[in-house]
Amino acid sequence: MNRMINRMIVMVLTVSGLLVAQQPATQAPTPDKPADTTSPDASKATSGPRSAQWKGLSVKEKLRYDWTHLFEVDNLVFAGIGAAFDQLRDRPGEWGEGWNAFGERYASHVGQYIIQRSIMFPVQAIDHEDTRYFRSTRRSFKGRLGDAFLHTIWRHNDSGGMMPAYSEFLGDYGAAAVSRLWWPQRFHNGTAIFVAGSDTILVDAGINVFHEFTPDIKRWLHLAH
Repeated sequence: MNRMINRMIVMVLTVSGLLVAQQPATQAPTPDKPADTTSPDASKATSGPRSAQWKGLSVKEKLRYDWTHLFEVDNLVFAGIGAAFDQLRDRPGEWGEGWNAFGERYASHVGQYIIQRSIMFPVQAIDHEDTRYFRSTRRSFKGRLGDAFLHTIWRHNDSGGMMPAYSEFLGDYGAAAVSRLWWPQRFHNGTAIFVAGSDTILVDAGINVFHEFTPDIKRWLHLAH
């Protein structure tokens, strides 16, 4: 129970910090590629997750996008990182240690991820949500970091506006509930589901941060031209 309370406090503080980070920037944002100011879409550039590069997708295009990105390398890498943390914490202890146990934990993370995506797609198709990540147009590190985290729970809709990320919450906690079924019996409870789902939301936020700053890191390392 204490762990659940701590998680809730962390999530509340995180969201509060993100809302503060969404205050208007003092300088106009500068995209990596300057937008054509004569284009009708140029007027959509605003602070926050909304992106001037956004373009709506049909349900068929969403399905194609999700299928193409289902097994992106970074998703499989993050699953391996999650499995490594579980291995270090010996969680769950019933699975033991060694490479066989790591393989079981890795398969568990990949399975949970596949279930998450399987839940997210029908939800986004029904509620007209767009789950793609668009890099922030802000200039400050704090603003971009805030946008990356906020984009986890606040996304584009099919009309170009913004909406709560219902698919994120239903996908993360739904996948957590299903995946606990192959965990030991002591994890078959609401607290374990809440912890696992909240961990997934935080991981997805970290993936957004990764996508937000990877181009900058490549430029700093002279890997991008």
